[in-house]
Amino acid sequence: MGVKGFEIGSHVGEKNLDHKDFDPLYKTCQDLGVALFVHPWDMHMWGGRLQKYWMPWLVGMPSETAQAICCVLMGGVLERFPRLRLCFAHGGGAYPQIRGRVAHGYNVRPDLCATDCKTAPTELDGLLWADSLVHDPHALELLISIVGKEKICLGTDYPFPLGELQIGKIAEDCVSLSDNDRDELLWGNAVKLFDLEEQKLFKMGF
Repeated sequence: MGVKGFEIGSHVGEKNLDHKDFDPLYKTCQDLGVALFVHPWDMHMWGGRLQKYWMPWLVGMPSETAQAICCVLMGGVLERFPRLRLCFAHGGGAYPQIRGRVAHGYNVRPDLCATDCKTAPTELDGLLWADSLVHDPHALELLISIVGKEKICLGTDYPFPLGELQIGKIAEDCVSLSDNDRDELLWGNAVKLFDLEEQKLFKMGF
């Protein structure tokens, strides 16, 4: 049908993204070259102390995304489907900040963390994609150091209030990016993620 990508949630009911029920979806997407964009959801179900100060969105969303990434990495999803293009919303949520902790846990407690994956999570960094919606140039620098500048696409979260108010400003303020790197982040990497035809886009006026 020519579809280039789908959006999925960070879990489905009680099933995390490493559940084997999703393997047919992952295999089909890998075979067709279709990207999957993972967005957190269902944070209001956490309840309790997260109910005040909009914390389901401010704290719950980043945590939910980090959990999804951990499940993908330690659940062996990218071992089974190394060409699968999974792009995580909001710069991968809290995962870039806890990456070292996850790696340490994998090393010191393999009995708990390495049950479904033989590859350390940090060795799979280069297979992850993320959007750039991190609200802070320093956070974008951290994300670049982990997944690589070629695996980050512009994120806007439009039209929601947590979206970027000046589209692309975080990328513009990121001093480590060259002009070419910035262009790639703002549009070029998305062309690669969704396997689009660049010349056709130009003809269409994009």
